[in-house]
Amino acid sequence: MTTLNLDRPAAPGDGSAPDEDGAGARGPRISVVTDLQADVDRVAFPLDLPGATELRHLREQVLTQTGARLLPRLRRSDAPAVVVLGGSSGVGKSTVLNSLLGAEVSEAGVLRPTTRRAVVAVHPDDAPALDGQPLAELATVVTHPEVPAGLAVLDAPDLNSVHAGNRALANRLLETADLWVFVTTASRYGDALPWHLLTEAHGRGITTAVVLNRLPGRVRVPVRRDLLRRMDALGLGSAPLFVLPETGPREGPLDPGVVAELKEWLALVADRHRSAGLVRRTTRGVWGGLREQLLALAAGADAQVEAAETLRRLAEEAAEAPVRALTDALSEGRAGLGAPATRWLSLASTGGPLAPLVQEGARLRRGRHGRDLAARDAAAAALAEEAAAAVSLVIADAVRGAADGVRRAWEPKALGARVLRTAVPAQGRARSIAVAREVVERWRDGVRAAVPDDGAADVLGPDGLAGLVVAAAAGVAGPAGAVRRLTGGDALVDAARTDLVQRAGAAVRAIVGPYLTELDALPVQPGTALRLRATELKEHA
Repeated sequence: MTTLNLDRPAAPGDGSAPDEDGAGARGPRISVVTDLQADVDRVAFPLDLPGATELRHLREQVLTQTGARLLPRLRRSDAPAVVVLGGSSGVGKSTVLNSLLGAEVSEAGVLRPTTRRAVVAVHPDDAPALDGQPLAELATVVTHPEVPAGLAVLDAPDLNSVHAGNRALANRLLETADLWVFVTTASRYGDALPWHLLTEAHGRGITTAVVLNRLPGRVRVPVRRDLLRRMDALGLGSAPLFVLPETGPREGPLDPGVVAELKEWLALVADRHRSAGLVRRTTRGVWGGLREQLLALAAGADAQVEAAETLRRLAEEAAEAPVRALTDALSEGRAGLGAPATRWLSLASTGGPLAPLVQEGARLRRGRHGRDLAARDAAAAALAEEAAAAVSLVIADAVRGAADGVRRAWEPKALGARVLRTAVPAQGRARSIAVAREVVERWRDGVRAAVPDDGAADVLGPDGLAGLVVAAAAGVAGPAGAVRRLTGGDALVDAARTDLVQRAGAAVRAIVGPYLTELDALPVQPGTALRLRATELKEHA
């Protein structure tokens, strides 16, 4: 059995914190870690930028390290050292714990995953020290006199569990570990994930050991040799290796002799002086790595803010191109070409109801029972409908173009806006036409309100005159001349066209609104506070 120097001092210049047992130093560090935890809790990485997944994991890791490891240690120096039994599914972690204690404290069986709720076993004398601690919230606490005093032995869920919640809990529990006992078998020791996590933990200063469980005698030598070679290659050559032989199908704990060496080693670790050194070593490793972790989170937070600003600029730019094109089209009267112009020619041709409006010297009269006036008003209203429909199509195209432009601008994966694009429904043709029609209806209401109540004396009523103004503002040339003849100028038409351009432009820009609303709701903030906390850590190191 390999014996570790559990109380070795930190290497010079490693950024380690002083001994937490010093009451004078402990108080300020509690304040620093509490503030740090609050700032880390507020930071988020909602945009799927490159590296965002890793940053989210790092955030959770830091929160677990501070909440379940540093603060409990700073607040209660008598808390037992945490030994986590971790590994893949079906390697016998629960059986190992039960065998160490000689009792069924953690459910074991052939169904996978067996361990759904983590179990932490402590000596009865250590149980009060876990009251109110995060570990007690993450796992079911059981007391047993066979647990070495000074240790809390935790049976974690499978690292490769089919249940995402179990995998997440297993990873959180590993962050609470002062010592990680990696349990594996001859058929599972090649699993990549546990080795990755074990190497990462070892690099952060967490003491590690390996249990090779259920090893058949016929392959004992080659498997043990290969496992040791793997441990050396990963920098784990100094970690103790315990080999438990295959005992065949059975229920309940293993024979005491099978786990005797592992149990003796844990008893040695549990020695109060050594377990305190184990805690200090792990805490120093966590403290020393926090500063770099905070700086990484701060850089990631800044990248989120910068990406959000870029997305805002791209969205606003995506709307401006359709607005400019729409402004040109409406200002130049292009909507009045085609069907509206054809309808005007039909209504204003010889014999048409609007012909007197364009014929020099034509006599305009109301006629018996006002039939002529009513006919002209009806014709002007029909012309206005034709022109309004044409204007609606031009606006609808611009509305849809703006929405499509935003979605295209936000499409590159490097911008991380997938979640935002899916949150806003696509602007289909029907939705675009509905928006455009509402704009045109409100515009026509404005035109009607601007027309004199008496219209154009006995020539046209107010509705008829408003219809001509609508057609003229849309770009139909004939009605523009008729309005000029009837009112003595172009003021009504010019004002109507200006109003139309402004309303239509505002409607197109408003299409960007839902995207910007989703963007504004993102919980992004710069990493300034995290950098300040990193500086504080350095000052208290």
